[in-house]
Amino acid sequence: MKTFLRLVSLGFVAILIPGMILSQHYVPLESLDKNAILEEFTGVNCPNCPAGHQVMAQILADNPGRAFCVAYHPYNSSFTTPYAGDPDFRRHFPDSLYMIPYCGTSRFMPSSFIQRRLWTPPERLMSRTVWATHANTIMAEPSPMNVGMATSYDPGTSVLTVVVDIYYTEDFPGDHNLMVTLAENNLVSHQAGGSYPYVHKHTFREAFVGQWGDPILTDADAGTFYTRTFTFDYSATDYIMENCELLAFVIDNASTEVITGIGCMAGDTTFITPDVSLTADTLFFENPQQCLDGQIVTIVNNTDVDLDLVYVQEESSPASPFMWSVDPWPFTGFPHTLAPDESVDLNIVIPLPTDARMQFLYDDLMLISEIDTQYVTIAVNEGLYTGIGDPATNRKSTLSMNYPNPFSTSTTIEYAVAKPVTVVIEVYDVNGQKVKTLVDAPYQAGIYKVTWNGTNDAGQQLPGGIYLYRLKTPDVTLTRRCVLLR
Repeated sequence: MKTFLRLVSLGFVAILIPGMILSQHYVPLESLDKNAILEEFTGVNCPNCPAGHQVMAQILADNPGRAFCVAYHPYNSSFTTPYAGDPDFRRHFPDSLYMIPYCGTSRFMPSSFIQRRLWTPPERLMSRTVWATHANTIMAEPSPMNVGMATSYDPGTSVLTVVVDIYYTEDFPGDHNLMVTLAENNLVSHQAGGSYPYVHKHTFREAFVGQWGDPILTDADAGTFYTRTFTFDYSATDYIMENCELLAFVIDNASTEVITGIGCMAGDTTFITPDVSLTADTLFFENPQQCLDGQIVTIVNNTDVDLDLVYVQEESSPASPFMWSVDPWPFTGFPHTLAPDESVDLNIVIPLPTDARMQFLYDDLMLISEIDTQYVTIAVNEGLYTGIGDPATNRKSTLSMNYPNPFSTSTTIEYAVAKPVTVVIEVYDVNGQKVKTLVDAPYQAGIYKVTWNGTNDAGQQLPGGIYLYRLKTPDVTLTRRCVLLR
C-alpha cells in the first residue's frame, strides 16, 4: 500500500497530513493520458472570432471529458471593447498572458494556448487552424498526474465551494503551480462577424489563484496526493451559477507548460472514488455472550464497478491488549473481488473472562481495498478481559468512554474520583502533542463530567481525526480514544 500525502487547504491555509488519504476523493488513481487545456483569446469586436468559437466547440464536442476551454477577454486589445449598452466581458487577469514575448513574436485573435506549449518556439499563441491537431497530440501523451474536482454552491448563502484533488502517478521533479478559473456560459451581446443575439461560451470571470497560479508541491513522488478547497462568495456578482463552469490545471514551472487539468459545471463532480462501506466502524463487546457469539461487521461494495479487497486482518496482533479473531474466515485468498452491491460478513469473536466494568479496551481490525485503508474499532469492556474484581474494592479513579463517539460538535467525558486528589484531563492528537487541557483542579471523591467541543487551548477548531484523552492523578493514568468528525 502506498503512502499518500493529503494537503487540505481551507481559507488558503494548508495542513499536510503524511501517511493518510481520506476515504472520499475525486481523482482517478490509475495512470492516464493528459487532458487538453485550451486558453482562448477572443473579443466581441473580432470579426473572425465566431469562426474560432466554432472550432473550439467542435474540439470540445469531439473530446468530452478530455478537452477543456476557458475564453479570455483581456483589456489590452481593441477587439474586446464592448458595444454600447452591452455587458463588459473584459478582465485584467489575462492581460499578462496576452502579451509579447509570452505569446511569442505576435498576438492576434482568434487565438489560443494549447497546454501553454511552445509549439514552434518562441510561438505559444496558435491560430484556430491547428487547435484540434495540437489538442490531439496532447491527449495522446501519458500524464504523470491526474486532476479531479468537486464543486457545489448554496443559493441561500451565495457561496461556491470547489475542491481540487491531484494525484501523482509518477515521480515528477520540479515546482508545480495550480490554476483554477471560473467561467460563465450563455452570455449575450453583439459580436462582430455574428448576428445578434450572439451567445458567448466559456467566458472567463474569476481566478481563485495568483496570476501565474499558486505553488503546490516540489519534487512530488509517485503516490503523492494533494487537495485544496476554495470558497467564493458570488453574492456581489450577477453570475448565474447554473451557467458557470470551473477549470483546474497544473503548470510545470520549469517548462511553463500545463501538465494536465480537468473541468466541470458548477455543482458537478468529475469523479467519485469507488470504495467499500462498512455497516459499523466500531463494535462494542459488553457481555460474555457477545464475546462468545461474536459480532458482525459487513463490508459492502456500494459502487457500480468491481472492487478488490487487498487485505483483511484475520486476528489480533501480539501487541494487542486482548485477543480477537474473525471466525469463520470468509476469504480463500487475496485479492478478493466484490462485485457491485456484493457484501461479505466478518464475525469477530473474543475469548474473555466474565467480569464486568464500564471501561473499555480498544483495538483495530485493518481492511485494505484497492483504493483505501479503513479500520473497524473493537471496543471491549475492560472488566471482561481483566477480571479486576469487585468495584467496591477498587479505590482508584476511573475514566469512562466519551459519548457520543464519534462526535462532530461536542462530547461528554465521565470520570470517577476515588478519593480527594488533583485531577488532570488532557487531550492529545495522534502524534502525541497535547492540544487541550479539560481539567486541572483538586476534586473530592465522586463522579464528574466534562464536555469537549473539539477545540484546542486557543479556542480553534481542530481537524477531524482520532484523539486521545488522558486522566492523570498521583496514583493512576488512564487513556481513552475518541473520534472527531469534520
